Amino acid sequence: MSRATTTVSTVVIFVLALNLRPAVTSLGVALPDISVAGNLVGAVLVALPLWAIGLGGWATPWLCERLGTHRTVTVALAGLVLSLAGRVLGGSTQLLTGTTLACLSIAVLGTMLPLLAKGSAAFTLGLGLGSTAGALVTPAAVLSSSWRVGLGVWAIAALLALQLWQRNPVEFAAPQAASGAMPASALTIHFGLISTVTFLVMGWLPGILRDAGVPPATAGACLAVSMAMGLPMMWLVPGWTRRWRNQTLLVVVLAVPNVIGVVGLLVAPAAAPWLWAVATGTGMGSLAFVLTTISLRSKDSSLSLSAMVQGVGYLIAGFGVLACGWLHTYTGAWQTPLLLVLAILLGQVGSGHAAVSRRTPASTVPRPLVVPRQGDIPEVGV
Repeated sequence: MSRATTTVSTVVIFVLALNLRPAVTSLGVALPDISVAGNLVGAVLVALPLWAIGLGGWATPWLCERLGTHRTVTVALAGLVLSLAGRVLGGSTQLLTGTTLACLSIAVLGTMLPLLAKGSAAFTLGLGLGSTAGALVTPAAVLSSSWRVGLGVWAIAALLALQLWQRNPVEFAAPQAASGAMPASALTIHFGLISTVTFLVMGWLPGILRDAGVPPATAGACLAVSMAMGLPMMWLVPGWTRRWRNQTLLVVVLAVPNVIGVVGLLVAPAAAPWLWAVATGTGMGSLAFVLTTISLRSKDSSLSLSAMVQGVGYLIAGFGVLACGWLHTYTGAWQTPLLLVLAILLGQVGSGHAAVSRRTPASTVPRPLVVPRQGDIPEVGV
């Protein structure tokens, strides 16, 4: 593969990954305004995207079999554009419907991109930058106009990604041998628990800080800092995943920052909000670990593995987020939900150890390849 082709593939993967998080992170920043305007329950609004992503992931292999990878990504991007634009045009029903449809599109893209990326840091870095952008741009748009503008602006980013993909599609080439794969069940649980913590931070960090007396502007900025701190981790962790021999140690190292951040939010949230934001953001490197693992250590049925890990994992995360929201509503405080998050982090380490301590036979990894616009490959990964 030429250097130019590799560069194009990397840029395309990066831009596509950039669109996987703003639809969700933008909700976390604008959630107080949305809840008032639409009379919605915040916990459901945060959990709903995860359930939609989980269910949508299961449909991805079926879509690829019938449409081919290029058309599947095209349809998903088009759906993302329409749903992001449409969800801000009405009331609570349109918001819920649009968010659900957007996350179904994100599910398809999120299931396929780790395989297209083949462990490239462009994917995880794009994912992290999209999370940061959702937290940075949305509050500015909300302050200047309304939450509708703050959320609707992300339809433009999705439209740009659609145009880039149509001109430079990335496909699978022949697989090449790689090291053993992790057990799917342990990896699925690990991903689900990581996603629970990640989306709890995205959805509830500003609310936790506000309730502790932190000014709203500072609370929103802390979420942006948290997302920004995930960027270097999204860049570094793929390389660590490939090189570290002691993967259990890596699982523990990646979980420690989140433990520090959650304990800080539990004990003294207003004392050092910036420190807790940095810690929780650094802990998001765990997500890059799992996504890189899917890319590098999956079998010939890598698309099915990705669909299972992300599909079931996001369903787990949805129930975890809803449970924390219910506990906050029931107790009227954040202490009990945060204790649950600490228990989830313990489970994250345990499931990660179970995943890396057992290996299955050698896997194959698809290599990205730019194909002509008029071509389409109906089969995936073989």
